[in-house]
Amino acid sequence: MKSKRRHELHENMLAGELRKAWEFLKQRGGQLATAALIVAVLIFAYVLYSRHSESNTLGVQGEWDRAVNGTAKPEERAKLLEDLAAQTGDRRIAALSCVELGYDYATKALLAKTGYERTALEESAGKWYQKTIADFPTQNLAVAKAQFGLGKLYESQRKLNEAAEQYRLAKSSPELVGQPVAILAESSLQRLKMLESPVVMATTMPTSAPATGPTSAPVAAPTSAPASPTTVPAVAPTSEPAKA
Repeated sequence: MKSKRRHELHENMLAGELRKAWEFLKQRGGQLATAALIVAVLIFAYVLYSRHSESNTLGVQGEWDRAVNGTAKPEERAKLLEDLAAQTGDRRIAALSCVELGYDYATKALLAKTGYERTALEESAGKWYQKTIADFPTQNLAVAKAQFGLGKLYESQRKLNEAAEQYRLAKSSPELVGQPVAILAESSLQRLKMLESPVVMATTMPTSAPATGPTSAPVAAPTSAPASPTTVPAVAPTSEPAKA
């Protein structure tokens, strides 16, 4: 009987809770439906944003691959890199695109036919390198590449002190130890030091030349010899003693 009574009590309690829930839903149903709808809209918006961001990231990466893998024509490459440098979705690619544009202008400067054209192209290269350093200071790889590019520009202009400073900066980041850009910067810096080191030249002649032969002349042969029955004059031997 006790177990049956306990079972009835549980049923009554459950029924009471269900009645309370029903009354609550009747009174608050509209509010709950609105809240559920808002949550559903937020979830849907998040899913759409995530898909759009992923699609945009893949698009930026695809454009970058086209620009640097050699399939794009020079004019198309320049346009792709400029667009990638301006986008804000992927700052790493934006910074590297600035470096690539600087590299392109520096390469064209090497092939310039006039001094005016070369100067203008070098200025454009320098602006892109400087933009990388100023706009993307946390992108260590891109910044180091830009500093190395500036060093090459200064070196071509015979500004060796400025070039050395940029090489030192390019290899200074601990995160880039062993990276190609740091290795190239170090080798370029060492080469500049060799160019700046003076060559030691001899300033005085030797005080005396080394002896090249005997210091005294051999004893002269006698000036006269006994008369011979012939008319040919006698000659003293020069290398062998006279024979008996």
